[in-house]
Amino acid sequence: MSKLTQKENGSLPAFLLVSSFIIHFFCFLESFLSLGAPYFHQNCFLRKSKRVYRTIEVMKKERIIQQLPTAAEEEAEIPILPQEIIVEILSRLPIKSLCQFRCVSKLWLSLISDPLLAKAHLKQTIKNDYFYSQRKRVIISSHNLYSLEYESIGKDASCDENLVASELDYPLKDNPNGLAELLDSAKDGFLYCERSEDDEFPVMVKLNLPCCVNPRNWVDILGSCNGLVCIAPDEDTLFLFNPSTRESKRIPDPPSEYAASGLSVYGFGFDFVNDDYKVVKLGSGTVCVYSLRTDSWRKVVSFPFDDNVYESGVLLNGAIHWMASRGDGADYECVVAAFSLEKEVFLDMPAPDVVDTSFEFVVGVLNGCLCVLHSRNQMHNDFWVMTKYGIGESWTKLTLSISYICMKPLCLAHSGEALLEVDGKLLLYNLEDDSFRYLEVHGIPAGDGFEADTYLESLISPNGYCRSGMQMQY
Repeated sequence: MSKLTQKENGSLPAFLLVSSFIIHFFCFLESFLSLGAPYFHQNCFLRKSKRVYRTIEVMKKERIIQQLPTAAEEEAEIPILPQEIIVEILSRLPIKSLCQFRCVSKLWLSLISDPLLAKAHLKQTIKNDYFYSQRKRVIISSHNLYSLEYESIGKDASCDENLVASELDYPLKDNPNGLAELLDSAKDGFLYCERSEDDEFPVMVKLNLPCCVNPRNWVDILGSCNGLVCIAPDEDTLFLFNPSTRESKRIPDPPSEYAASGLSVYGFGFDFVNDDYKVVKLGSGTVCVYSLRTDSWRKVVSFPFDDNVYESGVLLNGAIHWMASRGDGADYECVVAAFSLEKEVFLDMPAPDVVDTSFEFVVGVLNGCLCVLHSRNQMHNDFWVMTKYGIGESWTKLTLSISYICMKPLCLAHSGEALLEVDGKLLLYNLEDDSFRYLEVHGIPAGDGFEADTYLESLISPNGYCRSGMQMQY
């Protein structure tokens, strides 16, 4: 790194900075031309660069520019900032810049990969409204994964008409040509091949899918927390994925004794007390928890409700919530199953008083409040909001001016409107005057419905908490 010193009686002249830039520019050109660039006249540029070097030598003789210091001298002269100050500065920078800085040197790579910086950066994001707004994103699943800037939603009509989603690279994204036909011919995990003339029976080969294949061409978003998103590109293949850094970690399969015979549903969140990210699996009346810190599964408790949960859980106040039920006949009731990530037990959560219990319900979160919404059966135009967490009397019914089959609250936009995913589309709903407008998102194939969630840009590594495990980049 070059170093220009100031003259004793004044500040460094601006033309010296320009001269330094010119030197580096012609050094680059000289290196480039030495490789035999066909479209430039090499001698012309070399003559100009030599003139610049001669000018610099004259300036050195006149003591305008001193000789470059040695590495030892430079290290001794440049003051070293305390690590706390460096972390404080870097924690205020955008994720994109920090990811680019990792390529500068091994020292920068080590510094930016430090979990302390990741936590400091996340802390700045959460406590600072400006950083929170800048670093919040909407993640959309529609055959591929897409990211949409929260900052551009709800500002004004022109912004809402020009929303552009960017496609994300994620695990199991690519499906090589010809593999789809191969998968279609597979039955029960086996591939039946044509037999040769010498074979008496058809050949049956076990089909093991390569790790780079997404046979369903759809990605389920199971939850997000602190910049990590839990996704399922395959039905029983789970990943923790950071869309900002493109790091991911494959979650190992649960032990065979934990295998569920029927449908399994999941939840994902962060245990603040034990500083651990956890995935919770419900299936066949059992509850299994995956710990990122130990990289292992364990069976914790039995599911104390009826085994008829169909949707992923939502995270709020350190617990994952599902809509469940218990009892039969006149004793049947809907309940909110809240699983504490710290204590790994279910908490007793009151549900809203619903007159008709024949419908299916799901839970959501809107502006920090727990919600209960209809799901699947038919069109509805109402839902419930728990304005005071854990207080059953605080459930409030809201009636909308729009009907839905499936609805998921996402967040509040800058305008104060609620951003909702309604039947595979995004819309902004004004809760004060009951007006709404659909958002057209460019960059996603037309006609494709989608699922959506939100996440924060962060440096949290899915491999940083695990004692063992390889880092994967996509």
